[in-house]
Amino acid sequence: MLQSLQSKLNAVRSEYERRRGRFEQLSEIKRRKETRLAEVNRDAEILEQVSRVFHAASEAARELALRKVEKVVTDALRAVFGPSLAFEVEMTERRGRPEAEFFIVSNFGGASVRTPVLDARGGGVVDVASLALRVLAAVATSPRQAPVILDEPGKHLSEGYSRALGEILKALSQETGRQFVVVTHDSRLVEQGDAVYRVEMESGESVIRKVC
Repeated sequence: MLQSLQSKLNAVRSEYERRRGRFEQLSEIKRRKETRLAEVNRDAEILEQVSRVFHAASEAARELALRKVEKVVTDALRAVFGPSLAFEVEMTERRGRPEAEFFIVSNFGGASVRTPVLDARGGGVVDVASLALRVLAAVATSPRQAPVILDEPGKHLSEGYSRALGEILKALSQETGRQFVVVTHDSRLVEQGDAVYRVEMESGESVIRKVC
């Protein structure tokens, strides 16, 4: 009798552990999907901001702004991933108003493939494109000479791209005439800064010290 109860108890424990493991697995999948959804929503909002800037501009100014955006984002993509990628903006008329669509163009062996930006998720491509677009949107919608603040701009990029990302930010700063304030834990990106500050907690308060 006791042996039978012990066997049933072990079976219950085994089933409990199995279900708990499955629950933890599903919880992790849910967390990843929520993170992905947040990233997609973030990127979509950036694209919408840039589209609103195009919509507000006159036709002549819109064309100039469009070409500038294409150049800046293409330069950023190529600085990180090489010359095979480009960024294109396509203007369309919907319900009597202009709307912008954004594409990543991949060139391999003479063949070009156009992919909507939000579908080009691999290797940090969207992160680089959205970073450049976020900077341009911030420049277009903020007071002149106001600094642009970027929080962990390269968190989706592989470590090997950190130095290239620093060069992108410097180029964008020169292109837009704005100062960038970058918050990062990436030591390689830190090395690219013109001035570096460290923020530390002391007695429950944030203390800022200049490093170089």
